Amino acid sequence: MARKGSLEAERAAIAKERHTLETREAKLRENEQAAMAELLKKSALGKAPLERVEDFFAALGKLGLDEAEKRLRIS
Repeated sequence: MARKGSLEAERAAIAKERHTLETREAKLRENEQAAMAELLKKSALGKAPLERVEDFFAALGKLGLDEAEKRLRIS
């Protein structure tokens, strides 16, 4: 019987750690999004009219990120 209690305690500890990690990951994603938004604001895109930015991202979506990076490196 004592073993059953220790197994349950271990499961509870793992669940608590999992929750803590999920919370940290969510906070990290929020921080990454905030950092990306800040970079965008400071970039040329942040100063461009909305219509041009929308067009740029539409073109980027069609090309894909890898292809767009490749083409920008060439220019």
